[in-house]
Amino acid sequence: MSDQLVAISFTNKGGFHFLLGAVYGHNDRRRRETLWQDIIRLSSLARHRHLPLLIMGDFNATLYRGEKLGGRPVPDQILSDFQSCLLQSGLRDLERIGHIWTWHNKAEVSRVACQLDRALGNSDWFRLFPSSVAEGLPAGTSDHSPILVRFVESPRWRARPFRYDNSWFLSAGYEETVAGGLGQEAVGTAQFCMVHRLKNAKRAIRDWVRALPRTSLQEKEAELRDLQAELQGDMMSGEMAAREKSLAAEVNTLRLQQEISAAQRAKCSWLKDGDRCTKFFYDVIRARQHRNRIQRLIGRDGHLVTDQVAIQEEAVQFYSELYHQTDYPSVFPQLITKTLITEYGNSLLMAPIRMAEVETIVMQADASKAPGPDGFSSGFYKRHWNTLKAPVLEAVQEFFDTGKLLKELNHTFLTLVPKKEGATSLADFRPIACCNYLYKIITHLMCRRMEDAMQGLVSRNQAAFIKGRSIAEHSLLAHELIREFHKPGGMKACVKLDLRKAYDTVNRDFLCHLMAAMGFSETWVDRVRECITSPTFSVLIQGIPYGFFGSSRGLRQGDPLSPYLFTLVMEYFTCLMDIAVHRERIVPIYSRVSPVVSHLIYADDLLVLLRPSMRGMRELAAVMEEFGQLSGLRLNRDKSKVYFSNSCTLKEERALELGVEMGDLPVKYLGVPLSVNYAKDRDCQSLVDFAQRRVEGWQAAGLSFGGRIELVRSVISAIALFWLQSIMVPLATIRKIESICAKFIWHGGIHAISWEQLCRPRKEGGVGLRSLVSVREAAGIKLAWRFLQGDSLWSAWMTSRYLRGRNFWVCEIDNNFSVSFKHILRTRPVLRTVLRRRMREGGETDLWLDPWISGQSLLEILGPQRDGVAYRGLTCRHIIHGGIWRPEEYRFTAALVEEIRQVQITPTALSDVWMWAPPGRSEGAGEFRFSSCYDLVRPHFDDIEEYDFVWGKGLARKMQLSAYKLVLGRLLTRDRLLRFGVSVPEPECVLCETEPESIGHLFFQCHVAWSIWAEQCRRHLGGVGRERDFREILKWIGDCRGKEQSWTRHARLRLAASVWHVWRERNRRIYEGLSTPVVGILHNIESDVLVMSP
Repeated sequence: MSDQLVAISFTNKGGFHFLLGAVYGHNDRRRRETLWQDIIRLSSLARHRHLPLLIMGDFNATLYRGEKLGGRPVPDQILSDFQSCLLQSGLRDLERIGHIWTWHNKAEVSRVACQLDRALGNSDWFRLFPSSVAEGLPAGTSDHSPILVRFVESPRWRARPFRYDNSWFLSAGYEETVAGGLGQEAVGTAQFCMVHRLKNAKRAIRDWVRALPRTSLQEKEAELRDLQAELQGDMMSGEMAAREKSLAAEVNTLRLQQEISAAQRAKCSWLKDGDRCTKFFYDVIRARQHRNRIQRLIGRDGHLVTDQVAIQEEAVQFYSELYHQTDYPSVFPQLITKTLITEYGNSLLMAPIRMAEVETIVMQADASKAPGPDGFSSGFYKRHWNTLKAPVLEAVQEFFDTGKLLKELNHTFLTLVPKKEGATSLADFRPIACCNYLYKIITHLMCRRMEDAMQGLVSRNQAAFIKGRSIAEHSLLAHELIREFHKPGGMKACVKLDLRKAYDTVNRDFLCHLMAAMGFSETWVDRVRECITSPTFSVLIQGIPYGFFGSSRGLRQGDPLSPYLFTLVMEYFTCLMDIAVHRERIVPIYSRVSPVVSHLIYADDLLVLLRPSMRGMRELAAVMEEFGQLSGLRLNRDKSKVYFSNSCTLKEERALELGVEMGDLPVKYLGVPLSVNYAKDRDCQSLVDFAQRRVEGWQAAGLSFGGRIELVRSVISAIALFWLQSIMVPLATIRKIESICAKFIWHGGIHAISWEQLCRPRKEGGVGLRSLVSVREAAGIKLAWRFLQGDSLWSAWMTSRYLRGRNFWVCEIDNNFSVSFKHILRTRPVLRTVLRRRMREGGETDLWLDPWISGQSLLEILGPQRDGVAYRGLTCRHIIHGGIWRPEEYRFTAALVEEIRQVQITPTALSDVWMWAPPGRSEGAGEFRFSSCYDLVRPHFDDIEEYDFVWGKGLARKMQLSAYKLVLGRLLTRDRLLRFGVSVPEPECVLCETEPESIGHLFFQCHVAWSIWAEQCRRHLGGVGRERDFREILKWIGDCRGKEQSWTRHARLRLAASVWHVWRERNRRIYEGLSTPVVGILHNIESDVLVMSP
């Protein structure tokens, strides 16, 4: 108990025990530090005793910047203190419902509201009470809303639909069961026969699963422990040793099954190189179930619904009405489209199906993706592909031949995913379609064939789902268009348009009519029509399907075909806008020297930029109205906003003409801040929050050191893929994110290895993470590379806006250039070292200014003083004749002529292109690779000698990382803890209890640890050396040149296993009060080496 936290222990008559912490945080940040330490201690107590813990109350602090409205921003240190507390304690928020803003200042003006009150639980709490919620009650006369934790009753049990489990193959009898089910043939169409096979397999698997013995992993582990204890009294018993080996194999199989099953349900695709993280997987599953559970809804009559049966009825009724067309036209005018698909393009769409196409789709699929109503995921198809490939190919080919889908094949489950926390309206849920995988094979094939056709059909204003187009470039172009928004040059307006229920309300008849107008063959349009009009639906509530209904409008989110079809629908908006611009009804902002960009589209995100005359605003409203009437995509006026330049007058009147509200810049577009100025640290707070939410403390508690590294790697990858290529993220923001990641890796404790060291490649003494500072530099080089390709609207706009006839390689940086273009120009010195020119006709390569000769230009090689030589306007075509270099007329030196002739010419009508050719690249020049670009800009260090030992093939991840820390001397032994100022009860080694503990002593000088290594040397390595230093032992292993390579590898495995088990034994004795005799440790090492050995 303290002045800010009261801990209460509850035990009921049945013996159930849990802890409650009541919080009243101090207003002063420094005094709240004791509260954070008290919470960490209480959480640690609950964790070690495996007790559920609930902590709730007024913390007087916010966790994220978005948890405060009005007033001054919350200081970073206050956020960091609370976040560090949760990182170390492993607590997370209960779902919040009701009054989310639990405190406000009651002022009529200058109102301030915060989320100061909350309820937090640990993993044991959520395991026992997965449906508990924290409800904010009305504040009444107080300035705080009370928090009431509710325990929502679980719905009545109902059988869940069949779901294939990827771990079943490890159980005896599985292969025979599936083979028997799939082998039962039927008479009928190919699709019917395929579905019949799957039904038989499902029935056989269900019966087999019911008959499996219910073997508990915990029971088997207990049985193994008892047997090993018994074995201590009779170590020479061969019978008991054989039984132990058999039991150990069963335990490992059960652990692997549990991990595979949990990983499939958790869908953590980023975790590919960590230890077994089953506990983490189950925590993720519970967190997702908790987040997606629908416990209350606002019904159609406006009243709150909490009864599960009523919730099910509301959901079925809502989506049944949503997917039914009401007032759409059935007759359409002649549609004007910009481009048509060619006859050759149509022939490619309907080309015969090849087995290789189908097999590639199946083998590249993510086996953890949710299955459709038949219950079979892509993992099932992968495992049994040899059996399934022939009937699958027949079913797919039948669809392409007949254009008919079996109704059962196109049934769909709708999974409802909340768009925001505490969603209570069905409009705030996103319906994700779970389609049968056989159907998805068909639509994936259709998507692959449409990709090339889409390239020419869809204008450059659209960037989503088109091969070769980038969301980052799309975002950059939006920033460029907004950059001069407030500068003189007339009135300007930017309109951010939101479409109401975009995918769900598409007029399917219009889509098919539009495709025909674009030149798609009638056969292909019929195939598309069959896919989008034949589905039936059931809604999943708490994982159980309800209802059965058809549909007459909309595209399914989750159907691979939907994004491509939606892009075609949005192309008609571009057609309408282009007509309005051509007829000067709408006047874009920039049009004189730059490509006309009246609007940008990314999926359903629309951005329109125009001169906001009254007529222009009316015309835009008319375009949206016409587009909505035909396509079904109506404007959501509540979420749409118009932003005017400072020079604009009569803003309210102009906004009224359009019918949307005014907003203020900056605004988020595609997830990043869109502003007239370069991004500042405060503008990028959402990026910091994104990183913080991805590495919340409860995840650290369930992950090993290796697992935390992999999660951080995925966070860095996500940031690098989009944010750092979309805007110039300030270095201050980068440092904050790196600090968050480092804290997460070390679980809020001592940073035994610096972030800079972790970000080195493995060969140079790191773990292969990427420094975001270096990633930022590499992202700039990638932008420069994309700019030089010149094949996007962004690069064309930048060229016309900034270069204006000047050569990119010699253009001086102008103060009027945007931040991103300045950044691109500053990368030129690096680009010269990695780019090589692929010469074709030479007409696009400046003879004197482009660095086409080994990264140098002729002007740089020869100098500026060349009498009688014209530098401007000449291209390499002037010295290429018949595909051969002819530079004689310029009287170059023989050495230079020879160097020119080394530049290869590929005679073709295509343009000259820049090729990515970094130094040391073995596969030659080619496409850009971010990994090689990052390697160019990162700091480089010497290789470590122990690389093969630490990261050797076959070594378990947990042992790699303990060996890694040992090599660097960063294991937190007691002597090092004392140096960090951490008090330890006693400095002696807990194994021998005679000498002070240090890294040097613990592993090989301690007689207990030495006996473990020496015994292994005697038994398996042919004798014991005298070396008792880690690096000397490694040298001894490496110096045994007479031994086979397999012996060296085996010796390293044993050394790493010994290090890990000694460290594990040391920690068990200190933190758990448990110990294992040397003979038991040797036995555990033997088991691990057996698993790791080939």
